[in-house]
Amino acid sequence: MEQPSKRKLKANTELVTSLTRETITELYNLYSLYYENVQLDQFTSDLLKKMKIIIMRNPKKEICGFSTITFFSLDDHPEKPYCIYSGDTIIHQDYWGTSALTIEFLKNIMLAKLQNPFKPVWWFLISKGYKTYLLLANNFHEYYPRVNVNTPSDKLNIIESLSEKIYPNCFSRETGIISFDDDNHERLKQFVAPITDQITAKNKKIKFFQDSNPNWEKGDELACIGKVSLALGFTHPYKVIMKPLKKKYRVTLDKLLKINL
Repeated sequence: MEQPSKRKLKANTELVTSLTRETITELYNLYSLYYENVQLDQFTSDLLKKMKIIIMRNPKKEICGFSTITFFSLDDHPEKPYCIYSGDTIIHQDYWGTSALTIEFLKNIMLAKLQNPFKPVWWFLISKGYKTYLLLANNFHEYYPRVNVNTPSDKLNIIESLSEKIYPNCFSRETGIISFDDDNHERLKQFVAPITDQITAKNKKIKFFQDSNPNWEKGDELACIGKVSLALGFTHPYKVIMKPLKKKYRVTLDKLLKINL
């Protein structure tokens, strides 16, 4: 893969049915760099169950990240919410920190909200790593489960209904975890997003994830939801714009302080 340039990454949403065999193989090759116990046949089978895929490419058209998405209404729930379920997600480590994939995903969920303005819209996320959980926790105003907040019973019911619909016989209502008896179930490789005492001491959200999903290293998934609102379309772009500005003015302030000293 070429020398990374995060500014040149481009993310596009494509129909899963439009993917060629060569593209699926390239997706699998990237995924298998970061996950253990991954088989091409199983990966392909899971992929074809999704509706759309966000693919991130560099200027050489190499795939350096992707996330799968599917949409459905939870008709057996009293609120009949519209749900967005994202499955396999990975970004090549050379591009960790880029916002290209997040922004394209935001476009998809905002479109879903605009198409369902009078229905509650929820993103259903299962997380076996803390970075995926932070994608939810750092960008959504209302999400569950979360630190220092008890999940309301109606929201807990949505999590349970979605988990049991997609992963029957694998979800525990007692723990909120989706686990698999198979020891060969896919899981993150050890070098990907390890959790250390230093990290948990600095970030209470990561500590909460670890406490809630203590067997994440074995492939257990924490079932989560985030409410999609129209305001979400403004908050994340604001963060993307403000991040470099904050860094710029922090550096300037540091220089001024040195001069004064």
